[in-house]
Amino acid sequence: MKIISVLLILFFLSSSRVQDLKNENLIVILLAKNISQLSEIKCSQFIDQFEYIPLETNEKCLIGNDYHALVLKDYILIYHIKYCYVFDKKTGKFLFELSKYGRGPGEYNNSLLAYDFVNSIVYSGGWNNDMMMFTLDGKYIGSFPIPNQKGGMEDPSLMFHFSSLPKSLIVGYSINILGSEKKLLTIFNQKGEVIRIFPNKNVYPKRPLKVVSLLEAQFYHLNENTYFKERYCDTVFRVTEKSLIPHIKFDMGKYTVPYDSKWWPFEEQKNAKFIIVRQVLENRSWIYITATKESIDYFAIFDKNISKLSINRYNAGIPNDIDNFIPFKPEYIDEDGNLVALVNALEISKWFKDNPSKISERIKRLQNTEPDQNPIVIIGNTKTN
Repeated sequence: MKIISVLLILFFLSSSRVQDLKNENLIVILLAKNISQLSEIKCSQFIDQFEYIPLETNEKCLIGNDYHALVLKDYILIYHIKYCYVFDKKTGKFLFELSKYGRGPGEYNNSLLAYDFVNSIVYSGGWNNDMMMFTLDGKYIGSFPIPNQKGGMEDPSLMFHFSSLPKSLIVGYSINILGSEKKLLTIFNQKGEVIRIFPNKNVYPKRPLKVVSLLEAQFYHLNENTYFKERYCDTVFRVTEKSLIPHIKFDMGKYTVPYDSKWWPFEEQKNAKFIIVRQVLENRSWIYITATKESIDYFAIFDKNISKLSINRYNAGIPNDIDNFIPFKPEYIDEDGNLVALVNALEISKWFKDNPSKISERIKRLQNTEPDQNPIVIIGNTKTN
């Protein structure tokens, strides 16, 4: 037992050192310094032109108000727990539903947990703490266990966010529900074997059970690399099989968010004077950031080539001064590095009724949008430097 204990201690010490690996190319973004120095941001600063793609609407692919999107080179996947619809990216035509929610052969419990950009594999959640694999045309090709999942109310340890790594590996984020979670990220293979565990450095005595928020972390991909950010941490890490390498550091200064604020009452969090970075989108030239301070939403763009940050209040969105159309609220980024927003058809329909004098040729074809249609996909083709 002593030998096992010593080995475990050495393992975690080794993991900690790996996690702290320095990156000489670290990008530092001075949010605290610039949050009070607002500047006007318009779409023409970082976007060349917009594409508007109405998604086909029929009884086989009705999309509710709560969904996510994965925008690939040729396809748009719209998904929620119980469905995953595949549309043609150029035309918006509905192609097929990727498998089904259910307990039958090849049916899933959660439609899309992660996507392998190299091998075009969709990972879905099974019913037995396992991952199911589908090709992009919907063919079921097998499943494997998700390791170290532990439910229950006393000491849960669950991975809710997943992403892909090279060599067909998966990385999963363990939500720190009670404060006592010792794992941050777990890397495992398609046999369910653990390759590496990166420890969580923010371990506390157990806190009261809270509602689990699925917004506490994000993964994203760029140039075949996988990146990870936890909401209550100021750093974006590049994730590899062996290390977590700091990639972006947000300098929050006196507005740094304390990790344990995640257990504060909602009103106390809402009024606290710290900055919470809610989402990061990145391509070769730009980093796009949405953040909140004292219930005010901000949008920032960072030009990586000249290390320039511009920040402004988000309000209704970013003014679309290219087509003089509905404000742009990007939530996703496609494989080519373009920003993507999905807009409710009711909002589009209302805009045309309220702005008859602003209808240009570029957006005229959307004029007959019906309020009960599926969302319209807006892709902002971003400028490269």
